Amino acid sequence: MFSQSLGWSGGSEERMRHLDRDEIDQMLIRRGIGVLAMVEDGRPYAIPMSFGYDADKMVLPMQWGGGYESRKSTAIDGNPNVCLTVYEQDTDDKSIWRSVVVTGKIYEIDADEREQAYASLAANAEFPADVGVWGIPFEDVEFRLFGLSTNECTGREFAAKYEGWD
Repeated sequence: MFSQSLGWSGGSEERMRHLDRDEIDQMLIRRGIGVLAMVEDGRPYAIPMSFGYDADKMVLPMQWGGGYESRKSTAIDGNPNVCLTVYEQDTDDKSIWRSVVVTGKIYEIDADEREQAYASLAANAEFPADVGVWGIPFEDVEFRLFGLSTNECTGREFAAKYEGWD
């Protein structure tokens, strides 16, 4: 199942393998939330982010709302280079974890591509039940629609078996 084995001291064994493109696509479809890391004034800034996934175009649409001076919008406007990390624990074998890391430039989605982006968001993004999390009236929230290409994308599966923990 795993293509690379690494020995670990202390009676444990680690195994890691890279995910292929189909496995990455399936994970991005299955998971609708990750951690978006940005740079704000030279400092890292990471937040949970819901996303859709268009496997045909290999694009991750994201919609976010911001208040009067959204920190994430300020960060993106200053530096569009981002990293989105998506991870999951295997439901059948809790010792197995998978992660996908997408790096690149985030961009605002053009008007002619918005319908498909919203369809992707509706298909698999995870959103909070109450959008009042921003602490401002809903009518004052500015929504922006962004895309991130998965051209710079890697995935891996990792397992650790520890003797004596069963």
